[in-house]
Amino acid sequence: MSTLDYLERARHAGLLDEVLGARYVADLYEDPISARPQILVEYCDRELARNAEALGVLVERLGERHPGAASVLLRAPGDVRLATPWRPRFTYLRHLRPAQAPPVAPASAVAVRPAAPGDEAAVHGWLVTAFRNAYPGQDVAAQHPAIRDVLAAPDRRSFIAHVAGEPLGHGTVLTDQRDEVTGEAFAELVDILIDDAAYRRAATSALVAALAHATRGRPLRGHVVHPSEPEAARGADAVVESLLRANWSIDHVFWERTW
Repeated sequence: MSTLDYLERARHAGLLDEVLGARYVADLYEDPISARPQILVEYCDRELARNAEALGVLVERLGERHPGAASVLLRAPGDVRLATPWRPRFTYLRHLRPAQAPPVAPASAVAVRPAAPGDEAAVHGWLVTAFRNAYPGQDVAAQHPAIRDVLAAPDRRSFIAHVAGEPLGHGTVLTDQRDEVTGEAFAELVDILIDDAAYRRAATSALVAALAHATRGRPLRGHVVHPSEPEAARGADAVVESLLRANWSIDHVFWERTW
């Protein structure tokens, strides 16, 4: 499986098109949480993402083809930044595994263990909080299908950060995922959430180390959701910047713009 295979499947499905000589794949998409109708540009050539004129033509064309859509969501390589009115919506990051084992960290009160059956209710609660944080203002039900799907996934593994046996938060990963566009197999870090601010940094580092160890052999990816509210958006930007300083790199970004 490769990007060429993906483009060939898109061509057979009638979804592959060109604008000013650059290829893209687009179709209608409904956000699984907000249910907003969007146009998802799942793939576009790098030269299209870098060309403001071509992007303008693309948006105009997609708006004419799908007048009921509320916005356009476009996947671009991690080193490409789109200008206003585009804004980042989802930033996908890749964990950079060190070539050698990291030095032993100073002693910490935080420890990490695999989740046990008795932790399922707590993991569920942390996932609900994470989804609600990502979609402020949305009425995300505790039994939303997107949350249930994560909990029921056969490749899901969850870890619990704790101090003296008292749980602080979790890290949850899906170990057997595949990138629809590139075909790459990877492990998806769904969420890390720590309740106690005093231990948040140490617990997050310990969970990332445990998740990276548990998924050796596959790239570990995580993502940051960028809400539209200015204060929350600044917070998401700060999270991305902190991850870039902590052994992560940007893999790709989904950019959004409304009409």
